[in-house]
Amino acid sequence: MIRFSSYSVLFFLFLEVLLRLLHFPSVEFRLEDKQLHCLSSTAYAPFSSKDPSRSFSLKYPLLRFLHRFSEEYIPWMRLCPNQDITLFHPEKNRTYRVRTNSFGERITAEDQDTAFSDLGLEKNRQALDILREEHTAASQSKEVAFSKVQAKETSAKKQIWILGDSVAMGYLVSDENSLPWLLQSSLREKGQNLLVRNLAVDAVGSLGIQERLKEVLKNSKPPKAAYWIYHISDFTDSFHEEILFKSRKKRILVQISYYLSRYSAVYNSLKVLYEKYKPESADNLVIPSSGSVLNKEHPHRLALISLFTFAKENDIPLVLVLLPEPRENYEPFVDSELVKEVRQIALDSNTKVLDLQTEIYDLWKKERKEVFLPLDGHPNEDLYRFISTQLAKDILNP
Repeated sequence: MIRFSSYSVLFFLFLEVLLRLLHFPSVEFRLEDKQLHCLSSTAYAPFSSKDPSRSFSLKYPLLRFLHRFSEEYIPWMRLCPNQDITLFHPEKNRTYRVRTNSFGERITAEDQDTAFSDLGLEKNRQALDILREEHTAASQSKEVAFSKVQAKETSAKKQIWILGDSVAMGYLVSDENSLPWLLQSSLREKGQNLLVRNLAVDAVGSLGIQERLKEVLKNSKPPKAAYWIYHISDFTDSFHEEILFKSRKKRILVQISYYLSRYSAVYNSLKVLYEKYKPESADNLVIPSSGSVLNKEHPHRLALISLFTFAKENDIPLVLVLLPEPRENYEPFVDSELVKEVRQIALDSNTKVLDLQTEIYDLWKKERKEVFLPLDGHPNEDLYRFISTQLAKDILNP
């Protein structure tokens, strides 16, 4: 048994070295992409009570790592701070650059750090609860006192928040072509002194967005407006996030998968093969939904209501932004059953809806211009530019 285990470990290490030496583009992309992602450092299951007395012990890297496998920890995915990575996605044939600031947010302007300083946010940088493990060990090992008064004095009414998953974040496009960046540029051109913050994180659903808001509100007042760019993947994300809340086993498996995907070429090779021979499991394979899908106890309906209620209770002017779904041939599809039900839930919750489906469809039909990325289904640069224009109009004429 010991000999078998030893041979297994050696074989695994041999494959790791071999796969890295052979430079498979698909594997390299997944390893590089994971360098952008970190696990949240302080997230707790709803049934637990955070004990402030443990904050001192958790400053040590080993204890902080072990805490991640405790019963109460929830591994939310976040972007790592202070990153500057250029990625090439071989399956999508896309090269794009992603930069994040010290808060783990994708930047929306070249001078964003200056804008943050002007708003007083820079003073509270280390007060954020979403400091990342590898990138913030030094800062977490120091006890720093922060003034809550200064945090509350942050001029957050001058902010616009963009919420959502990979569609809102700008998957497969460079920083300057992402929706938040284009919106920031548009507002500046119109003389508006507003800071647009990209709070989106890929692969996050309604409950994950609610947790993201909780994190940001600890150091900011509610914004002037918060736009949630809805994406149909949120439907399946609600199932995953519900299990994440309820199952400790699921939380542990998510963390194991995270570390393997971050450091193991073998693991990523297996994922590439799985997606190749089972394409329906690949990212963003989208088809229009049909038939009523959200009954009263459906996880997605409950997650939507929870998010809308949270926004109301915390004075967040949330706006639900609806985009058309891409068909299998990447033509825009308007008003699927899922989107119609989501819109009605928002309206019943007194949440503002900005429905851009028809405008985007008309744009596509009139100009016959592609609005989704080929081989993928995320918005392309032209669509992001159009959406940013519509958001700017809504901000200026609420």
